[in-house]
Amino acid sequence: MGADSILKHPYFPRDLSIPHYKPNKVSIQELLGIFFSLVLIVFIITWIYSTKKKFSVGYRLLLCWFTICGFIHTILEGYFAFNNSTLAGGSSYLAEMCKVCGKGDSRYITSDTFTVCMEGITAVIDGPLCFLTVAAYLTNSPYRYVLQLIVSLCQLYGDTLYLLTEVKDNFIHSELYHPLHFWFYFLFLNSFWIIVPLIMICHAVSKIITSQCTSDSRHNNRNQKKSR
Repeated sequence: MGADSILKHPYFPRDLSIPHYKPNKVSIQELLGIFFSLVLIVFIITWIYSTKKKFSVGYRLLLCWFTICGFIHTILEGYFAFNNSTLAGGSSYLAEMCKVCGKGDSRYITSDTFTVCMEGITAVIDGPLCFLTVAAYLTNSPYRYVLQLIVSLCQLYGDTLYLLTEVKDNFIHSELYHPLHFWFYFLFLNSFWIIVPLIMICHAVSKIITSQCTSDSRHNNRNQKKSR
């Protein structure tokens, strides 16, 4: 295979062989514009609906987070998980978005085993759990904090492994310190699934502990009354 067939793609390391790669037809500005516009639409719809349901600002933000996560996990990451072997040559919006993500981490282009498995679990488990968490809050289900804790732990665990495996590989899958590909795609965007799940875990644990303390207190009071 000649040098031209190796170097015609924009991914790192530069000697990656991606024979079926086709450049994107849509500009990166348009792709990112569509993506963030869709995220904003989901945010606004969720915010308005949760406002009508009389949720506080904090809980409205929580519902927006899990709704947005649900859509990203099931649609974008789900597409990657089930189309990873062909997306490098794809021209659909989702394929081209995955190719943009690949500039921050070429494991999305090469069907890396860990990345495919991690994203598959995220799409099949984390995505539906996010929607279940939102539904649990909207119906005031007693399972809402448990679901919040489970999905947040899954997100934190998956993203931590994803980042640490790249650290172990010495960041060979992107152009190190590139302002857009490395700092924005790889570090900044992924940091949301470290920071926010940590906050959600602490919040859920706090609520569960408070609930358990209340239950224990009532149980002890009943026992004291019976012993008199």
